[in-house]
Amino acid sequence: MSEAISGKKILVTGGTGSFGQMFVDEILKLGPSEVIIFSRDEDKQGEMRLSHKNNKKLRFVLGDIRDYRSVRQVMRGVDVVIHAAALKWITEVEYNVWEGIKTNVVGAQNIIEAAKDENVEKVVALSTDKAVEPVNAYGMAKALQERLITTANLYDDKTRTVFVSTRYGNVLGSRGSVVPLFKSLIEKGKPLTVTDPNMTRFIMTLSESVDLVLRALEDGVGGEVFVRKAPAHTISDLVDVMGNNLSKDKVNVENIGIRPGEKLHETLIGAYESSRTVQKDNYFVVLPQIEIEKVVEKYKSFDRKSAKNSYSSDNTDRLSKIDLEKILKKEKWI
Repeated sequence: MSEAISGKKILVTGGTGSFGQMFVDEILKLGPSEVIIFSRDEDKQGEMRLSHKNNKKLRFVLGDIRDYRSVRQVMRGVDVVIHAAALKWITEVEYNVWEGIKTNVVGAQNIIEAAKDENVEKVVALSTDKAVEPVNAYGMAKALQERLITTANLYDDKTRTVFVSTRYGNVLGSRGSVVPLFKSLIEKGKPLTVTDPNMTRFIMTLSESVDLVLRALEDGVGGEVFVRKAPAHTISDLVDVMGNNLSKDKVNVENIGIRPGEKLHETLIGAYESSRTVQKDNYFVVLPQIEIEKVVEKYKSFDRKSAKNSYSSDNTDRLSKIDLEKILKKEKWI
């Protein structure tokens, strides 16, 4: 993977987020010439700068992906863009739809236009399982982002830029994920708020999410969506495992019902996408429904995933409580 990073100038939007920080830690090992962290949170930038002991390979730039001028400016001389900046809280975007669109859709288009204008080599954009058959404004915005990233590869405008996407389920410990919330509630002796105990969710570690981006960066030719194979767990199993490991007493659970825009099960690949999805090692590649010549050429010999079969948290490998406990211990959440 080092060839995709070594000697390159890398821009990470939303670089102070949980994924961004992990990604920066990993790619610094691969010998980039410079890594630019672009975000609008000065406190997190200051903390991150100190944690890296003012590493000379890191450059911190304040700005907002909604502002094309600042995006264009920070992208000058950049080889690779990892686009992780987003508004991610489902409920907040549901009540502030236009704000979600400005960041997750308009912001993505700003990234595309600036990358083309500055002749960037490759852009990898982070998406979410919420973009598949979306039922909330966040998912709808991310679905549009995926389409923008795909169609950005259509135009022969004499630039070299390649655009690909990665799609995730829940990333363990990331901002807004349930594990840090449960841990905090248990430590404070408060009841765990559960929407539905039978709810299932994919689980992926931060390091696995970083690996998927590096895979897309290495293998993507333009227009694909990369999806890592991942196991799932029920919310009730997560409650039991965390409660048994973090509390001496029985943990109280408060069932609050499914929130607006929330699904009982999550889907990483929709049934309508299966006939154009290929498998490679431990990940899937969803091919665009529009024809992009270089994609057709690269994947013409690959076997397609079984048609009409979605890839969802209720039909993937289900973790036992023992296996779930092992993952949480390894990642130091219990």
